[in-house]
Amino acid sequence: MSLDTVLKFVVRTGKVVIGARKTLKMAKHSKIKYIVMVENAPENLRQDIEYHAKISEVKVIRFPGTNKDLGTIIGKPFGVAVMGIVDPGQVPREVLDNFTVRGG
Repeated sequence: MSLDTVLKFVVRTGKVVIGARKTLKMAKHSKIKYIVMVENAPENLRQDIEYHAKISEVKVIRFPGTNKDLGTIIGKPFGVAVMGIVDPGQVPREVLDNFTVRGG
């Protein structure tokens, strides 16, 4: 199963937050389980996400595409650089764990 398919299913059956500020805020309060970040995210944003993910024990998934690609895949008419997964819905955590680049 590809990451594209998994993310579509998570958006359809689970609960996600879109945007760096919302995702970071929820990560600081340990309210999200995974952070999806695109490959072309700005370096300062990438460092902030990785730092907060590490101290909050949130797993990071690197999306191998641009923010426009991620936005299109999850059905948004705009680019999405960062997305937080609050509840993966019907997607087993083991499936999402296969795509993580760093454990929390």
